[in-house]
Amino acid sequence: MALLGALGIEEIEFSLNGSGDSGDTSLEHVRYADGHEDNRIPDIAIGFHPRGEAYTLESYLENLASDLPEGDWVNNEGGYGEVFIRPTAGEDERFECNMTFRDEYEDEDDFDEDLEDAEADEDVR
Repeated sequence: MALLGALGIEEIEFSLNGSGDSGDTSLEHVRYADGHEDNRIPDIAIGFHPRGEAYTLESYLENLASDLPEGDWVNNEGGYGEVFIRPTAGEDERFECNMTFRDEYEDEDDFDEDLEDAEADEDVR
């Protein structure tokens, strides 16, 4: 977070959308302390993969944004929402997740299954 603060980055927003065992993390904006916005994270290497490839700040932040939501937003019906990273904010406000998780089925499906089970029990009698 110190690097982001040193770069003058005040807020980064990612949108997340997932289902069916996969998910997409998309950068929405990068807002700087001077007020301007960009749609790219600075291309800075922050480490190296075991294979020798550079590990970039953008890759790190995308992975962080994907891991922040508490809940399974990629499997089955998945979910969608936004993740905000605010490197210069206080500890409690540094990360914000606004997620909506999709149900695998509607409540009406439960009612229909219960009704079918009850009718099947009556047919047996």
